[in-house]
Amino acid sequence: MTIRTTSGTPQTPSTSSTSTTDAAQQAAQRAAEAARQAAAEALRAAREAAATARQARSELQAQSFSQTKQPAGQNNVQGSKLEQKVLLAETQARELGKAAQKAIQHANDTARDAGRPLPFAGPARNTATGIADTYSADTQAKASPFGPLDGSTHLARFANEPLGVQDAGGPQQAAATDATSSTTAAEATRAASSPEEAHQNLVNAQEGYDEAQKKTEELNQQLNSELAKLGPGLTEEQKQQYVAEFRERYPEEYAAEAAAARELNTALNDPKLMEAARGNTDIAEECVEAATDLAGSPEAKGALEWAAKAQDPNGPAGTAFAGLEEKINDDVIPTAISTVAGQLLAENDGDVQAALAALTEITEPLVPLGKGGAAIKTGIETIKNAIASGNPEPLRQLAESSKIGGALAGAGVVFGLASAVTDAQRGEWGDVVKDLAGAGRSGAQLAAYVMRTLGESGRVAAATGEKAAAFLGRLAPAFGVVANAIILADHFKDFVDDPTVGGGIRAFGDAIAVVGAGLGTVLPGVGHIVEGVGLVLSAVGELLVGKEEQEKLDNESEAILLEMGMDPDVAKTLAHGDNQPQQLADDLGLTPEQIQELAKNHPVLFDAPGLGGAVIDAAKACGMEGEDAVEFIDKLAEDNPNFAWDLLGVKPLLQGDGTKPTATEDGWRAYVQGSFPSAYAHATENAPELFGKDAESRLQADRDYELNAGSTDLWNTYARLCEKHQDDPAYISRFIERMEEEGTLDIFVESVATFGLDMDYEGAKAAIDAALETGVLTEEELQSHLDGDYGDAWRAVMES
Repeated sequence: MTIRTTSGTPQTPSTSSTSTTDAAQQAAQRAAEAARQAAAEALRAAREAAATARQARSELQAQSFSQTKQPAGQNNVQGSKLEQKVLLAETQARELGKAAQKAIQHANDTARDAGRPLPFAGPARNTATGIADTYSADTQAKASPFGPLDGSTHLARFANEPLGVQDAGGPQQAAATDATSSTTAAEATRAASSPEEAHQNLVNAQEGYDEAQKKTEELNQQLNSELAKLGPGLTEEQKQQYVAEFRERYPEEYAAEAAAARELNTALNDPKLMEAARGNTDIAEECVEAATDLAGSPEAKGALEWAAKAQDPNGPAGTAFAGLEEKINDDVIPTAISTVAGQLLAENDGDVQAALAALTEITEPLVPLGKGGAAIKTGIETIKNAIASGNPEPLRQLAESSKIGGALAGAGVVFGLASAVTDAQRGEWGDVVKDLAGAGRSGAQLAAYVMRTLGESGRVAAATGEKAAAFLGRLAPAFGVVANAIILADHFKDFVDDPTVGGGIRAFGDAIAVVGAGLGTVLPGVGHIVEGVGLVLSAVGELLVGKEEQEKLDNESEAILLEMGMDPDVAKTLAHGDNQPQQLADDLGLTPEQIQELAKNHPVLFDAPGLGGAVIDAAKACGMEGEDAVEFIDKLAEDNPNFAWDLLGVKPLLQGDGTKPTATEDGWRAYVQGSFPSAYAHATENAPELFGKDAESRLQADRDYELNAGSTDLWNTYARLCEKHQDDPAYISRFIERMEEEGTLDIFVESVATFGLDMDYEGAKAAIDAALETGVLTEEELQSHLDGDYGDAWRAVMES
């Protein structure tokens, strides 16, 4: 893809210190990643060893079962060999389980030291512990039905148990077919016959969900990265098509996440699990962790169902969760409410009243239960009042009352945005998000709840096919309002690493790809970007992968574009380029169709960022935009087939140190005039604002303005230049325009009024009059200056 150059720059002491800190941080992150990979490998080995042990025990069990039908002693030798095999397998599983425990602990500690999220929480950690405990030495001493094994420890734990029962109270399943077989998510959630089995079902279901979700998150990041690169090089319709084609390539992975969420829901809401939690606080905590995950999944309604049962002292769990009510009210219920609210809005095709009624019904079982129930009842009523009045103000106080209140306030904001029919109404609801998002952690969480609800609504709607198109169209402006509100919120970026906030951002971002939001903006924090329909929230817009992996991704992107019916040359150029589409759209205002035209006719622009950048700089300096820019580039190619390399070669000589942009643009125009006559002729014909008498006057003003920017008597120098050129309105009004743009116009007038000579007064007044004449300054703007803090100075100059 690409030609990349690097250059070194001397380090000052401050940059050296920063580099040292960055290097240490990078080293810590590398260590954390290495530890994570090692722990993942250790856990995999432990799982495989456990599967081997299960297989060996299944064989032993089958042999034990058949013993009763055979003559006495016939199976003793074979049975003894099987017992030895099981003993070895279980010993290895125990040791690898312990090793996995240590590796996981090390990975978590290393991640914590590096300031990263813990890579192994809850289920993975419990799996390693469970393997080590299941195959511990104390559980292995049992009498053998086959006779003593040289006086050693006896095994055969399944001699008196039904065929197929796994691990002392574990889930029922058929014998594994090979040494690497493991319990599937579907097997893990069969109805449990005992509390112990229900707990194992939960562990297995949680593992299945974690693995499935991890895979879809990786795919979403890949999709986001590809769309981020293609950016405005695709039309809105093509972006939608790209997303659909991508997801069709991975139907099993996306279906697996939904299936795993259903399995987790089934396991979590098993009555036998409630019994298990009643007698074991560790299991109760695992249930809360699983419910927290379920709350952000497509099965979020199941999390609310579980929360009602868990907090009911007369239910099957009794008071098992009494010490965990705060965690349930803070982590489970709020996330589930915001997720469910979005689902209901989509399921009811945007009917806010129907969605609100359904939310009321679903949360009704929680209302009689503790403080959380009271917050739900109050919150629902507040939402109803806010929607009925069209006034979002009541939601502000609700948002600050509790996390449940914040989630309901977030749902209320989304319902309000969905019911708003004008930009002004949407703005009022968006102001609530902006104000609260910048008000601290609780406000940032409120904003995240809004993003989660809106994102979930978009996700569900997009999955319903053509029926969703109209609803998504109505929802699109809401995405723009929320994104802009977040961007404008002070301090929101300080909380993006909070799990609650980060989860909302991801849900919102994953929905942008299928919602016609047309945002084109940047979220604060770790480089999160949102662009149009297809550019989704993603870390710095690209995956951090090696060259071979990137080539693989680029090839897949090309294949998808070809499947969409794109011209093969265009598909290859766009897929293997960098961020040139974004540059061409931002700097030259090109449409997707125009970008694709350039990709077809001038692929060299996409070979490396420097090549495209040099051409863009030349076009901008010549005032080229849109179709004029496309034709300008065509003319460059006519004048010199190697135009991109030519312009890249002179760029270092023209760009200077960046302090005199007008001089740089002058240099580009002069170079184009001398080296690309056809392109220059096209520019002079189509950019009158840069070529002609008035244009030259404005450019000369820019040159003089920048040349004298370091003057010790700056403001009077500017006034005297204006006095000298007072017969050229285009020149002197440009001085006023530059100062107005930079916010220094009042200072200029104040300085002239205080220290200026008659010529300075004359030049300043002439410039202001010319600015009014040319429209650079309106009468209303002049009046605001006269009414402002510098009004006396303005009047003194204007009356001179």
